[in-house]
Amino acid sequence: MCEPLRDPSRVPLGERLAWSPEQAAQVYSLDVRGVRRAIDDGDLDSFRAPNRDGKPGRRRVSRAAMERWIKSMEE
Repeated sequence: MCEPLRDPSRVPLGERLAWSPEQAAQVYSLDVRGVRRAIDDGDLDSFRAPNRDGKPGRRRVSRAAMERWIKSMEE
């Protein structure tokens, strides 16, 4: 049904400090559409680090932002 994301990084997915929305959803066993919607609604903070050309790169979500967002949903 859903294949794991291909990633050339040697750092295990669960030990990273930031992920793409798809990877964050995979790490926390959430629906990726919900993660994306939370980002679009401003409930979940994300960032776009510059790529090698100096332009905004792909959207990323930090571990701290995910933990804050999950904690806010529990309250």
